[in-house]
Amino acid sequence: MLLPEPLSSDLDRPATLTLWPDASDGPKAVEPEDVASLRDALRRACAALRDGTAAPWIVTASGLILSPSWLMSIL
Repeated sequence: MLLPEPLSSDLDRPATLTLWPDASDGPKAVEPEDVASLRDALRRACAALRDGTAAPWIVTASGLILSPSWLMSIL
């Protein structure tokens, strides 16, 4: 997976991952989870997108916000 330059420096730094359930009867609030690295967050986010179980949002250590649509574009 090729990432834009700003993200390359964040790959091994911590990130925050939020997985919003894709069901209409799901929870109304979800707590973000600290993940050891952006690499791990991307792996989990892409798995959720492929499964269709959640809409992932990632915030990188440098403050970039990666939306579900952006994540889909790099799959």
